[in-house]
Amino acid sequence: MIGLLASGPANRTGSYNATLYVDMLHTARLNRRRRYSMGSSPVLQLLLSDNSSGDVVDTRILDAALEQFALVGIRRTSADDIARRAGVNRTTLYRRMGNKDDIVRSAIIHEIRRLLAQIEAEIGSIQDVSERIVEGMVVTVTLLRDHRVFRQSLAVDRGETLAQITLGAGEGLRVGAAFVAEQIRRGRTDLGLPAGDDVDTLAAILVRLVHSLVVIPDGPPDLTSPEQLRTFARTMILPLITGR
Repeated sequence: MIGLLASGPANRTGSYNATLYVDMLHTARLNRRRRYSMGSSPVLQLLLSDNSSGDVVDTRILDAALEQFALVGIRRTSADDIARRAGVNRTTLYRRMGNKDDIVRSAIIHEIRRLLAQIEAEIGSIQDVSERIVEGMVVTVTLLRDHRVFRQSLAVDRGETLAQITLGAGEGLRVGAAFVAEQIRRGRTDLGLPAGDDVDTLAAILVRLVHSLVVIPDGPPDLTSPEQLRTFARTMILPLITGR
């Protein structure tokens, strides 16, 4: 469920448009006026903001969908199940969220952005750039590996869950890459370094690496423990970002 944090720009049915969302992040970067500090980046504020409609009903529906996926799996979850758990009728569900495929995509992006907010809460106040980058890797992989809904969904409906987080992971990866790119820019700014033209590509590579580590935990390299993750981040990832 990396495809990495709650909700992004919605279309008229309430489902999320990741391309529009990334375009909004680009606009926010162009409007940046000051150096990065905790909470000052307009891009991070957009990434970590509440859902676009500000409506608690939408959040309740998406949370209900995630809980239902964890209980019986995505394939066996019906729109009626989600509506019943969320306390809304079927008409309200479709009017706000669209069909089941729309709901699945929106719920996954919703949870990715909630995870991103949790990651930022864990590392955002770390002043040392190198430590922030290293701990960011550890926190991200650990949170995703231990994610309750992800683990339960794999247990009850492994095939459909794997399909959603591999073949269907594009939107989530784009949101995650936007978040990581902003963290790289922030780190380089804090070090007095130019942002560089490689930020978006590097961020996409790092997000795909984390995605692989979570989805295929038994493959090389062996990064099962937090200390192994720290060593890997310190020796392999840190130099890519800081040049040191």
